[in-house]
Formats: sequence, C-alpha cells, structure tokens
Amino acid sequence: MKVTLLLRHDHELLRGLMDRYRNAGSSEQSRRHLLQEIRHELQTHALLAAETLYSALAATPSDRAVELVENAQERAQAVESLTTELSRMSPSDRHFDSKMNTLFAEIEWLIEEEEERIFQEARKTLPEYRLEELGLEMQHRREMLRMLAVV
Repeated sequence: MKVTLLLRHDHELLRGLMDRYRNAGSSEQSRRHLLQEIRHELQTHALLAAETLYSALAATPSDRAVELVENAQERAQAVESLTTELSRMSPSDRHFDSKMNTLFAEIEWLIEEEEERIFQEARKTLPEYRLEELGLEMQHRREMLRMLAVV
C-alpha cells in the first residue's frame, strides 16, 4: 500500500478521535482519555511521516518538497507543544476548551497540508514504486513501535 494511503488512514483516525472528543460531553475522564488517544496518534503519525515520506521528499532535488516538509514539521512541533500543555491541564480549566479548539484547527491544517500539497508533491517527485516501498517501510516501522510500545 502506498505511503500516502497509509497516512490518509491516519488522518481519518484522527478526525474520528476529534469527533468522539466533540461528542464526549462533560465527563472529564472521557475528555482526558480522548486527549491522550489523540496525542498518541499524533505522535505516531508525526514520527512515521517524518521517517518515511518526509525524509524521502527532503532527499529529492525539489525545493518545493523541502519547503513543504520543513513547514509541516514546524507545525507538527507546535502541535506537540500544545498537546503537552493540554495534558498538564485539567479539562475543567476555563482555557482548556479553547486550547482544544486550537489543537483541532492545527490538526486539520496539518491534514490538509499533507493531503493537498505534500501528497501532490510526493506523486510528482517520487515514482509509484517508491511510494509503495515507503508504505511497506511505514507498516514495518509501525509494527515495530507497537511491539516495543514506544509510541
């Protein structure tokens, strides 16, 4: 399976978790648990994207690819900082919901950036067989992470 399809699957998983959070009601325990699930999926996604697709794109002669990857990685770091901050807060904190809304907006931006720009650049600069190879690498790495329970 192509790396872009695997990453798109991650995007759907993240969107599903965000919807579950929005529909979780006021239970602090449910909201905290969903935040941790979202954080875990974001960390896994960011690591796998960086190790596979982003590193392959950065190695191409495309200046556009390098720029897209750098921008996405900077935003991913900002998202990680925000999830860290949220994980230290109580869901009853008066700023918690607004920070969650900011987090969700950032996640949507990252998803759109990948799907609309990065994937397009990948299809332009990398041959089909390489996208397939990267998909296999990503699947293998994800399994390794699961077995090691690293992320």
